[in-house]
Amino acid sequence: MTGACEALPAPASVVPFGEPLVDAATVAAYLSIDPATVYRLVDRGDLPGIAIAPRVVRFRPEDVRGYVERRTRKAVPAGRVKRLLGGAS
Repeated sequence: MTGACEALPAPASVVPFGEPLVDAATVAAYLSIDPATVYRLVDRGDLPGIAIAPRVVRFRPEDVRGYVERRTRKAVPAGRVKRLLGGAS
């Protein structure tokens, strides 16, 4: 007799289309924001969300990563660093 807590093998076809969709709580934890802010980002069109049902929204991990990439500020060299890189003073 085997124990009830034994791990079952995961079916190979659980995610046939790629990464699984994630919920707003997971996105909020990843971004360190409140889940309500995630929904505001969707409402503003800043973050793509997939309406699964009238009150159920899920997110593609690649869309969340794309949002982070778009929001990442690139440092502009200034002062001494700019001079070292060949820019004008």
